[in-house]
Amino acid sequence: MLNVNDYEAHVVARLLDFFSFKAPWQRGLWSSGIVLSLRETLEASQAVAAGALSNASLHNVATFTMVLAGKDPGVGDEKQKRALQEALRVDIKKGGLRFLGIEYRILALLAKEIDSEYLKRWNSALATANGSPGAERTARAIAAHMLDAGFSEEYLHRWWTYKTKHEPGAKSLPEIVAEAHDLITKPFTDFEMLVAFEHAPIPGMPIPEGWLSNSDVSQWLRLHGFDVSGVRQRGGLRIQRAARDPRSAAEAAIELVERITSRSKLGTYKPIVPLNNVWVAGEPQPFRLHMRRRRVEVHALHRENQIYNTGKFTVVDAAMELVAPLDSESPSPAIAGAWAGIEALLTGPGDEDRVSAADRMASLVACSFPRAELTALSYELEKEGGVVADQLRACTTNRDRGSLLAGLITAGTPPTFASPSDSAALARITVLLTDPATTLKDIEVHASNCFRRLYRHRNLVLHWGRTDAVGLRACLRTVAPLVGAGLDRIAHGWFVEHCEPLELAARARIKLDTVGSATGSSALDLLE
Repeated sequence: MLNVNDYEAHVVARLLDFFSFKAPWQRGLWSSGIVLSLRETLEASQAVAAGALSNASLHNVATFTMVLAGKDPGVGDEKQKRALQEALRVDIKKGGLRFLGIEYRILALLAKEIDSEYLKRWNSALATANGSPGAERTARAIAAHMLDAGFSEEYLHRWWTYKTKHEPGAKSLPEIVAEAHDLITKPFTDFEMLVAFEHAPIPGMPIPEGWLSNSDVSQWLRLHGFDVSGVRQRGGLRIQRAARDPRSAAEAAIELVERITSRSKLGTYKPIVPLNNVWVAGEPQPFRLHMRRRRVEVHALHRENQIYNTGKFTVVDAAMELVAPLDSESPSPAIAGAWAGIEALLTGPGDEDRVSAADRMASLVACSFPRAELTALSYELEKEGGVVADQLRACTTNRDRGSLLAGLITAGTPPTFASPSDSAALARITVLLTDPATTLKDIEVHASNCFRRLYRHRNLVLHWGRTDAVGLRACLRTVAPLVGAGLDRIAHGWFVEHCEPLELAARARIKLDTVGSATGSSALDLLE
């Protein structure tokens, strides 16, 4: 159990936010860690050599990685950071970070070394009084590194919950981070899994490696303690994969089966159909054979009664259709469709660089952040009862609810929350209301990097065929909720105000550039 102080409680609250499938978009993890960013930079260098990416794209990812490394104690001491940043400097005119050149090789060696020592260095930084960065930065760095290492969010949420809330004895955050280092340096576990199918392979075709007959499938399920009642199958595929945890192993099996079914649809007259389960040996229950939702949530479609709209088909409708695969489909169509939808909405006349759509989407997300967080906190506060709860219930709009809560915060009488996640959110929104221009710019930059990463991976997939790019799955995980937040704002503007997406983006640009000034909007009114 965590031996709590305010700083460590804040860090753990944010870690659990980042690993929670239920956390709203504004509390999620929007970026990867430094090690994966270095690997993406190396991959981008190779893609430039292959003609799949531009030097400008390489410059963007290298610059972001430099910034990420600058205040990260996990990277090493100042001399190591300086060596890393010198190798990352990309001069576009001179060709930049050349594939297999000396700087490329320096980065590859440094990435390997940082990976092996990362959480150990964080343990040392946290154990030093006043030696660690802010709680938000600390939580982002640790969470991103562990997710990038291949653990599932579900497994990490359970691990950190047990370590900080249920494990006997008192431990400090540095001690738990030391245990996280031990966990992450363990070798992958070999998992045996089974996926069953509605019918056997087509007669005359070679039997796939690992194929089991229907009787063998039933025997395997019984042997591993699974209930076979109701399982109607004609054979199955035994899959063995090395993974960090059962969930991540099941997700690897899901991707394999999706590849097989895609090929069968293209190459045969009788596509194979899997049953909707992945059985993992040693697990009490099977996993569902579909990708877990990435949570692209556009609630404006429901609020404005547009779910069953059969009227004139517009560019916004087309964008929703293009983005839909991002929610739960396999990586390639998800990445391609997501960017196509954003580009269709936010690319305008005179745009020579299509990545500008990423920056416009980021502006919309940044404008949405204050209202989203204040609204979420207001509903939690209402649950606690009292005079303020009565006032919140009397509010007719989310803007009014946010204004009431913001007034309490700026007056120096902020509410208290039982949930550590809500307390951490209150701390963030207090900083934002105190200095909206700086805080919103930081949010916008982080969101922009996330959307630019989506554009880069779209090019890796479509122009290079890299469906196994090192950061592809992490990109999808981090960007999907932000795409939903941006599309929600666009859909609201379109269906309620009849405002075109580019005009909405222009409005957002003005709001962000003037927020906090004498003539600018307040942080509450960036959506108006």
